[in-house]
Amino acid sequence: MPILSISPPATPDSAPQLISGCDAMLSCQRDLFSIPRETAYLDVAYMSPIPTAAVAAGEAGVRVKAEPWKMTIASYYDEVEEARQLAASMVGADADEIAIVAATSYGMAIAAANVLVAAGSAILLMENEHTSHRYVWYDLAQRAGACVDIVPQPADGDWTSAIVSAIQDSSRPIAVVAGTLVHWFEGVAIDLEAVAAATRAAGASLVVDGTQWVGAIPFDVRRVRPDFLVFATYKFLLGPYRLAFLYADRRWHTEGRTLEHHSWNRMGGDKSDFYKVAVAEFLPGARRFDMGERSDFAVLPIAIAAMKLIRGWTVGRVFERLRHLNELVWAQAESRGLPVARPRHPTPHIAILDIGGRLAPNAAQELKRADVHVTLRGTKMRVSPHVYNDEADIGRLFECLPLR
Repeated sequence: MPILSISPPATPDSAPQLISGCDAMLSCQRDLFSIPRETAYLDVAYMSPIPTAAVAAGEAGVRVKAEPWKMTIASYYDEVEEARQLAASMVGADADEIAIVAATSYGMAIAAANVLVAAGSAILLMENEHTSHRYVWYDLAQRAGACVDIVPQPADGDWTSAIVSAIQDSSRPIAVVAGTLVHWFEGVAIDLEAVAAATRAAGASLVVDGTQWVGAIPFDVRRVRPDFLVFATYKFLLGPYRLAFLYADRRWHTEGRTLEHHSWNRMGGDKSDFYKVAVAEFLPGARRFDMGERSDFAVLPIAIAAMKLIRGWTVGRVFERLRHLNELVWAQAESRGLPVARPRHPTPHIAILDIGGRLAPNAAQELKRADVHVTLRGTKMRVSPHVYNDEADIGRLFECLPLR
């Protein structure tokens, strides 16, 4: 698959180089979604709509549960493995390296149950990390007699250098670096390969949250080699809520501790006499981490249908489409004289604009009334389009944006 490479800037003021290896840009795919023309939905970083094909797949899945007498044991396995394979393809992994879990927080809990954190060591987090990727580390630090060290937001916007320096200059042994490729709140790109190299040199574990970018940015997990990478499906993968996937490095496949114990992550769970073995061996690979009731007959088909669409488009072409749309966002803001400054290391698929005092106090309500949807937090506006958006949606946002 194409690779996103974030290289060090050639000059102090230049942006990271982004290489996707794509051909012609993907066209707008609005006709594959049930989005009215008058609706400008630019908030996939909050929650994506589901493609109509995925809606149909979910409805068919519900009917499976409506007629359980028609189910076979394959109903508990076939879609599970198809979903696992598709999820693996989104990050350049093998299916054996992917577990099916309930949420980002669930995957983080698995990571926290496995990484080694000694008393007196430190777990490193970025400032204002998302709660699904934050709370679990405070809990682990308290139980282990360790501490959480926060890397403050750097004034120059270079999160990569700030994280690497924090790892190298720490007065305590670093046990875990909990990182990501894209800071969820600032819309800033991070060179995860550089962070991974520094993490390995420190003898620490790397745990990555991919929820805000998997499916939108070409990524090869072999280049980073984290211990764990977890990504939910309800954002850039255009999938259902209450489903995520966990990549687990092979070092955890034989000794890794799971959160749940059930037949579906054990050998022989598909046999009629599964109950006769007191404690069956785990299934191979990361399957030991699969959640209970992983074979959700309504949820999994939605994720499968959505990921098939992305695979057909290719992540690289999705990336180029989103980069094009977000470039229009910045260009519109600048042409209208808004006091915005592009980040030094922007992520191409999300635009976060600090509009300052020009944003009207009632902006959120006014945009909603205009059927224009973005995320507003304080003076910041996060714009996150997807393949169902076009240039007209970007224009409507700025035509309707309440200013003062």
